[in-house]
Amino acid sequence: MLRICLTVCCVAMCLVGTAKAHPHVFVDARTGFIFSQDGYLEAVRISWTYDQFTTLILFESLDLDRDLDGRLSAADRADIVAGETNWPAEYNGDVYLEVEGQARPMGRPKNATASLENDQITVAFDLPLSRPAGLAGRTAVLRLYDPFFYYAYTILAGSEERDLPPSCQAEVIPFEPDAAASALQEQLAALSREETPEQPNVGRLFSDEVVLACG
Repeated sequence: MLRICLTVCCVAMCLVGTAKAHPHVFVDARTGFIFSQDGYLEAVRISWTYDQFTTLILFESLDLDRDLDGRLSAADRADIVAGETNWPAEYNGDVYLEVEGQARPMGRPKNATASLENDQITVAFDLPLSRPAGLAGRTAVLRLYDPFFYYAYTILAGSEERDLPPSCQAEVIPFEPDAAASALQEQLAALSREETPEQPNVGRLFSDEVVLACG
């Protein structure tokens, strides 16, 4: 996703000039949890659906749909998957998982796919935990956010409930801005594309949460 982000930034600057910058890519996300047969959390399932403008930029920057049939070929899908999931070592895909307040390291994407529907590209993948987590009597929180708030993620409810152990429940908690958060969002929107927010990890302040609680 980082490579695509840089491409989007460059192209978008040319297309929209001095448009406001934070955020400038909008993603509808879906999440899920993958458990082992013995009840350990092994991976999270993530999908990103890009807004139509970003999808258009991806078509241009990756030279997709060369035959102009309005569909993604196998080669197109492979190019999208490579650009979106072949991450540098320091990049985590904007995916953050905590168990009882402690951050849990994640591995590299697996089982990635790309698709096109309603003129929007979706990328989906499984992200394994570096070490499976036992959740009996514990709570995990999953967040998706870009620390610099160039990307805005909205987590859609529904998919996170599938295939959970009987003792576990998951719920999406949408971000609800208070007066201070709304004021900060206005300040960030006024930044140029070349400017970086001064507040570290600012994207976390605006993130939705998926709370997974197991009895």
